[in-house]
Amino acid sequence: MSEENPLVNQIEAALLEIDGVDRVIRVTVIDVDQETQVVGAKISLPADTTMRQVSIAVALSERKIERLIPVAKHIFVTPDVYFDDSGTAPSTSNIVTLSYD
Repeated sequence: MSEENPLVNQIEAALLEIDGVDRVIRVTVIDVDQETQVVGAKISLPADTTMRQVSIAVALSERKIERLIPVAKHIFVTPDVYFDDSGTAPSTSNIVTLSYD
């Protein structure tokens, strides 16, 4: 969590409450003016998450941010699968759609 911005900490904590979100990779809050903010968040989901579960997690993330920051006029949530690039790379089965022939 960010030590610099309490609002970012609140967003991260709210997103981590969502079923399936295993990590918040980053949150960005941009003040456009006194009445408008833009919020971007990148969330990590397990590699075996279905598209339906991804859609639900993204929608719930957007709703949590809307409730937390009513002046957030534009909210962007990007799903991802986090991996530590300093360790072992994920297998290609996590990246490539396998053939069903």
